[in-house]
Amino acid sequence: MPMPDKKRRKKLAAAAPTPTPAPGPVARLVRVRSGNKKREEASPEKQPPPVYMVLAHGVEEEPTYSVIEVAAGAAVCRLRHISGGGMSFAAVGTPSGPQIVGIGLEKSTVYNPKTSKERAGPRLVYPKVNPVLISDGGKLYALSRSPAVVKGRDFEPWFLVLDDLGYIIWRFLPPPPIFPCRLNPLEYGDPPKVRVAAYALVDSHILLSVQQDKGTCAFDVDANQWEMVDDKNLPFTGQAVPLGDHRFVACSKEKGGAAAVYYMVVGTSVTGKKELSIVELQVASKRIVPGHLLCAMGKGSFSSFDVRSIASPAKLDRARIVHRTYSQVEADDAETDLGFIVKQDRQIYKLRDPHAYLAHPSWAVAALTMEE
Repeated sequence: MPMPDKKRRKKLAAAAPTPTPAPGPVARLVRVRSGNKKREEASPEKQPPPVYMVLAHGVEEEPTYSVIEVAAGAAVCRLRHISGGGMSFAAVGTPSGPQIVGIGLEKSTVYNPKTSKERAGPRLVYPKVNPVLISDGGKLYALSRSPAVVKGRDFEPWFLVLDDLGYIIWRFLPPPPIFPCRLNPLEYGDPPKVRVAAYALVDSHILLSVQQDKGTCAFDVDANQWEMVDDKNLPFTGQAVPLGDHRFVACSKEKGGAAAVYYMVVGTSVTGKKELSIVELQVASKRIVPGHLLCAMGKGSFSSFDVRSIASPAKLDRARIVHRTYSQVEADDAETDLGFIVKQDRQIYKLRDPHAYLAHPSWAVAALTMEE
């Protein structure tokens, strides 16, 4: 058989295509049960804002993190700039749209859900474990969740603000009066263990209570100062989610963590002192399932996320995310303040990930609304 000449051998070699490697499997959120098919589809103007969930992966002490939109078929995006425990997350407004910020210890990241790009964020020079993050417009407030009085993690300054995500310097703010600001020498020997129990952003005030019965203080974001506004603690735990018109939904302490709706206003008394007016509103509804996470969905609406997992290692693939959406409806009778909470929809998802299950070693740590 005649051998091909040199030119022909080169031509054959050049014509041989280089095999393209197959793309690796991508983790995605899969809807396993749809909601109420009879409900009316929302008009384009009334479409709810997208919601993103932050998942932690691996061991609890040194997890990695990823972000995923709560929608069927959404792909998981791994966050590369952060790892380890002690992270908190918030959605912060920018001229190019809301972005997801993760901060904890000495690490931080900023993720743009529109472009799926991540960059290193402004670091906290003074490390804080699971700081309370409160977004107000384009500003981000960071507060120590468990303030310490000795140097190390969560030492002073306990309260800071980042005026813009384009900045790299945090501005120090005065500490809350219910934090261990003024201790005598004996108290320094056995300092009180203070931990944030409840908080909310009400108009231009950040409300705050700790686990001890020290009352409620409010930070005026315009005047940059704290003031005691109530002798009692806030009647809920965690963050209160805004519904609009000074109404908030939160987990009630009196009701053992069940969801309740509150009306909250910070006003000024005749003496010029600021006071908190807070009333739990009567709500007629079937049981609201607060789940593990709550997030706002625009005026009068909110969502809850419940992660159902099974402890058995053989059944970890059966873990599910239950996403419930609720809306508030006013009563027809003008003479009553009774309101109604109506469950609009329920969606159930599972995580299809070749490397991890939704349950341990992956768990949900934040649900954030990307509202323009």
